[in-house]
Amino acid sequence: MNPISPPRAPRRARKTPMLAACAALAVAASPAQAHTIVGDRVFPATLAIDDPGVNDELTLPTFTYLTAGTTDGSPGTINYGLGWEYSKTITSTLALSVGSEGYQWQQRPNASGWANIETQLKYVMWQDPKAEAIVATAISAEWGNTGSPQSASLPSDPFTTLTFRLYAGKGFGDAPADWMKPFAITGEFDLGLPTRSSNADGSLNPTTISYGATLQYSLLYMNSHVQELPELLRRLIPAFEADFTTPVSNLDQPAPGDFGTNVTTGVVGPSLYYISNYFQLGVMAQVPISAASGAHVGVMASIDFYLDDIAPTTLGKPLFGAPQAHVHY
Repeated sequence: MNPISPPRAPRRARKTPMLAACAALAVAASPAQAHTIVGDRVFPATLAIDDPGVNDELTLPTFTYLTAGTTDGSPGTINYGLGWEYSKTITSTLALSVGSEGYQWQQRPNASGWANIETQLKYVMWQDPKAEAIVATAISAEWGNTGSPQSASLPSDPFTTLTFRLYAGKGFGDAPADWMKPFAITGEFDLGLPTRSSNADGSLNPTTISYGATLQYSLLYMNSHVQELPELLRRLIPAFEADFTTPVSNLDQPAPGDFGTNVTTGVVGPSLYYISNYFQLGVMAQVPISAASGAHVGVMASIDFYLDDIAPTTLGKPLFGAPQAHVHY
């Protein structure tokens, strides 16, 4: 295993997952993004995968923590990260975002550095407010050599990776039974394509697919549309999330004593979101699915500021067209 940091993958997670610098965890490869409103449904800015909509939003910071796994069971590298992202709507269905996994540092051995800058253009292809359903697509780029030099501290990739993304979300407010109405699901599928097939040292940069989903139970929705809840509960959305990454082509031969290069890695775990009218707090316990994904449970947390609610007539409105719909609880 690399003595400075665990091996990286083109994506996270998100994308994305050290949670952010450890390629095994796609979840940390792309910072969490804007919340989504479809009809009466608020989809929170989930942590394992991105939500399916566009908004004006600032995510600052996104904190990640994980201990890397090792093949022999010895203590692995302890990884931390502080990321960020800013998302700006161009129209009510199109947004441009810029962000980064941010500042990364680790122990065993000690090292630190900055991750590459990432940009994304996201488009909502279809939505049905009555059905609380939405489908979106995006193209993103992690720009090579925009972080710390690969020879210093925690390496950032020296090549650019393009990722094509597909999102979907569905709330069950139209379900026949009241207990079902607070449920919602979201999903994401990504194809990550490095722009350089190999590096100067002869190592290969694989093509990857990443995929994940969330199952949400919105007490926010229940309080507004089913039955009134105590103040302590009415702004919470508990969820269960999962995110996985699989290298599919251009694979290296694994080094002796290292994990295979075609191994699927990822995390699953519960999460909890607090939704106010102007910001969101989220935290997720990330359980690695294998030793290649991590040594034990990690944590990811973020604060998201809803600029479309904080400054709806200035910074928080689209550059062109009508402003976004707003739902206040």
